[in-house]
Amino acid sequence: YQLLKAKIKTPLLITGYINPNNLKFKKLPFSYSIFDVEQLRGILKYQSQAKVHLFIDTGMHREGLRVDELEKFLEQLNNEEKNSINGLMSHLAFSEEPKNIDTKKQIVQFKSAMKILKKYSIFPKWIHFGNSSGLLNNKKLGLSFTNVSRTGLALYGISSIKNKGLKQVLQLKTHVIQVKKIKRGEKVGYDFTYEVKKDGQIAVLPIGYNDGIDRRLSDKGVVLIKNKTCPIIGRVSMNLMVADITLVKNIKIGDEVIIFSNNESENNVVSSAKKIGEIPYGILAHLERSTKRKII
Repeated sequence: YQLLKAKIKTPLLITGYINPNNLKFKKLPFSYSIFDVEQLRGILKYQSQAKVHLFIDTGMHREGLRVDELEKFLEQLNNEEKNSINGLMSHLAFSEEPKNIDTKKQIVQFKSAMKILKKYSIFPKWIHFGNSSGLLNNKKLGLSFTNVSRTGLALYGISSIKNKGLKQVLQLKTHVIQVKKIKRGEKVGYDFTYEVKKDGQIAVLPIGYNDGIDRRLSDKGVVLIKNKTCPIIGRVSMNLMVADITLVKNIKIGDEVIIFSNNESENNVVSSAKKIGEIPYGILAHLERSTKRKII
């Protein structure tokens, strides 16, 4: 809905499950992924103009229609329902590993689904199988039969595949709201997990786990202030966190703080995720929607 309000004119596909009852209030210009007859009919009941993408389970055993059940599914459809199928999709378990035997099996399954649709004179406009890694590995995976990819991490310049020429672009900023001295032996934050080793200075920042900052970065992560690395000390609180600024001179209230950088610094999304045994998605997915975005 946010994209719709932003007047994005590119066709929009909702890939996650949606309850058809949520679609009965107004006509919407969306396409929907589906995997059973009831779901398809529920959508068309309220959105008769809608197009759907048929999700095939090629082996991950999450959402999706099994290939060996596809013909039974198609036999139940009337012409209007068949004509609503505008896309065919699935998802790779190992898109980073083109030579993986299970990857090859998934591709075989997907091609079998394409043949079955053709048998029923259904020719989807959109064929998609790959995520970001699938797009970057398109040739090695042999996905030339697809014509679109569902790009996620790569939009942020992040990839689990090395040497793909991507540059991280996401940067999360906040500012200093308080600067104070701290003495050796004093402690910081909930549960006093951090004890100051020597006299120094700290900065209080108005951002915390409510904004999507992972609490596991407590006493592990770093931020950048005036291009200097400053450790996060003490537990990350709901709306606050504290950084050690002892080694940075002349910091004042209002100074910019970079929580996640968009370069090779120690606090970019990839590096921060590795510190806490997380994947980059785990960092990005938790960034609060209410955080002000600026697209450059």
